[in-house]
Amino acid sequence: MLLRSSFLFRRLATQASDNIPTVVPKDESKKQNKVKKQEYKAKVSKATWSLFGDRPLAPTSLAFPNKRGIEGYDPEVPIKDLVNDGPKIIKDELSKFIHEVGNSASIEKIQFMEDVGILRHGDTKIQYQFKKESDLDIWGTGCDSDWGKGFSTCSFKLTDDNTAVFSGNLVTKIPRDGKVEKAGWASIKTIETNAFLRKKYLTRWSNYSHLIIKCRGDGRSYKVMLHAPGYIDLTWGDSFSYPLHTHGGPYWQIEKIPFSRFFHTVYGRIQDAQKRVFLNDVSSFSIVLMDRIDGPFNLEIDFIGVTHDKSHQEKFAYESYDLPVWNTQGF
Repeated sequence: MLLRSSFLFRRLATQASDNIPTVVPKDESKKQNKVKKQEYKAKVSKATWSLFGDRPLAPTSLAFPNKRGIEGYDPEVPIKDLVNDGPKIIKDELSKFIHEVGNSASIEKIQFMEDVGILRHGDTKIQYQFKKESDLDIWGTGCDSDWGKGFSTCSFKLTDDNTAVFSGNLVTKIPRDGKVEKAGWASIKTIETNAFLRKKYLTRWSNYSHLIIKCRGDGRSYKVMLHAPGYIDLTWGDSFSYPLHTHGGPYWQIEKIPFSRFFHTVYGRIQDAQKRVFLNDVSSFSIVLMDRIDGPFNLEIDFIGVTHDKSHQEKFAYESYDLPVWNTQGF
């Protein structure tokens, strides 16, 4: 009996000693807290960035934006770096703003005619050319492998003939993660802003009737998209699309696509309720390949622009109808 009691008291004593808080020096506790904060900060995932995906949920800050989605980019820039690099950034943005004001409309320039809609038959405006490396600064590439949701690859490079080539390899194989249902897409998209990161709209397109593209393809069917995201999250995926059928072979083709033929899509999905594209809201342009055919692709582009055809009187090519009042979209 006494032996059992001694074992019991010994066990209780060890448990009590474990529960007694240990005294840690003040400096040591600060070091431990600092290490814990660093470990916790390392485990917190950064807001992801993608060309066509959801917008990052990171709050607005004074940090530099990650324009091209560079991996390992830390937006938390120290104040010291902001002070050192701030004057140069402001100088560059001011020069960009001066150039922007200089290209604004005036009576002596063609931009005034574009703004008021006084265009002649055949007037053409070249928006995107590829004559120097800086012309590719506003273009970004994206594919399913960037999100870890596929194995496709793509690139957009300049050639010696003052053209640009959108090429890569399309793979429709699905990753074995139990989440991805479809794969196999690649795209290029403009990422252009005005001075001080203000959104740039393609307002000069509003009085033209056709989109014009000079390209040389591989026989595949691509998709041209005009992106018009709004201010609220429900409109971030708004876009207008139309197929671009390439002929293949060594010859160039000039495609004229009426703006009245573009159909309304949301994140690439065709909508039941269609509407005409309002060009004043278009802020970016993209070309997408997702034809479900495995293999390499190659699309060479000479220029992208808009043209005016006075003989084209069509307002909207697709059937439009009024929804019932009791429908959620009928109000």
